[in-house]
Amino acid sequence: MRKGVTTLICLLLVSVMLSGCVERIFDQAQEEYPGTENVFRATDADESPTEGKNDTLLTIDWDEAYEDLNWGFVVIKLQSADNVYDCTITGTEECLILQDGDRDDLWETHESLTIMENDTYIVGSTPAQVHVHISYRGVAVSGTDSLAVD
Repeated sequence: MRKGVTTLICLLLVSVMLSGCVERIFDQAQEEYPGTENVFRATDADESPTEGKNDTLLTIDWDEAYEDLNWGFVVIKLQSADNVYDCTITGTEECLILQDGDRDDLWETHESLTIMENDTYIVGSTPAQVHVHISYRGVAVSGTDSLAVD
């Protein structure tokens, strides 16, 4: 009986000690490659922009998606001419991100995003070239560099 209890205690101690090692290994892996291998595709929205300030501009889908991204580490910016616009899921910036996924805190692998103006004139009725800049944990995400929005 004592042998069994001693063995159980030893196994518990070893598992507790190893759990810290495993966490450190995963943390190191994220430090070595803090970005993502996901690849996005941006396409012009079905609607044509107007001279208004709340037009739907484009959609973003994953061409390749290996992991969900935590919105706390995602930065999306649009550039039109010499102006750069910040996009958020909260609606606090010039550009609004609408999600169609199940979780508001993640950009999910199966999720499509809709990008629209948020009370800001970004693109008018004249077609414009828009550059899409997306980063995750400070590293650029591969995908569409720019597209014509018309």
